[in-house]
Amino acid sequence: MHISHNLAVNGLFRQERRHDLIANNLTNAQTAGFKKDIPVFQKIFSEASSSNPPGEFESSVTSFQQGELQNTQNPFDLAIDGEGFFKVKTPQGIRYTRSGRFRLNREGTLTQDSGYPVWGRTGEINLRGNQFSVDKDGTLYVDGAIRDKLALVTFADLGALKKAGHSLFYLEGEQEEKEVAQTQVHQGALEMSNVNLMEEMIRMLDALRTFEACHKIVQVQDEMDAKAVNEMAKV
Repeated sequence: MHISHNLAVNGLFRQERRHDLIANNLTNAQTAGFKKDIPVFQKIFSEASSSNPPGEFESSVTSFQQGELQNTQNPFDLAIDGEGFFKVKTPQGIRYTRSGRFRLNREGTLTQDSGYPVWGRTGEINLRGNQFSVDKDGTLYVDGAIRDKLALVTFADLGALKKAGHSLFYLEGEQEEKEVAQTQVHQGALEMSNVNLMEEMIRMLDALRTFEACHKIVQVQDEMDAKAVNEMAKV
């Protein structure tokens, strides 16, 4: 198979993967705490002539760029301004999130919108009482008395955080949590997605045009191969 044909076929799979990532970004453009994915493609020419099946060498990275803060006036909505993640306890273990869309369950425990308990310095956070407030450093008050402090953490290598769905991340590999510094918590606000709609639409159009170009190359090469076979059959 011709190297140009290999490159074009690999290009089709790459642009298809790119299209799927961009489509997912656009779908979650209004999802609180969502972080966009960026496709990363490397070694195009060397891999085009390898024996690896198309599609095995595409990858992506997650951008942890800050999203805009949106006021909600809901006292249980919390937004992180700066680095760090909230900790959430799930049946699969500790997960991390930038989505502060929280609520109280029947037991008065602060939970993420999926129902998982939000973690404080001492574990689960109980906020039974009348008036709830939060300091900029994440200290939690109920009726004017300190109740707990949010566990806000980050990591030296954010690339080790992998998506687990519902704006949650899990840690891949061994890495120590670090307590955040110079980060502020805003009550009555949410950090929205860091997806820029205009940028993603431009990337989507580029992916579609590149896909069409690669498809055209494959078509032309197939036609040339078919013609060559037919000409040889006449000899």
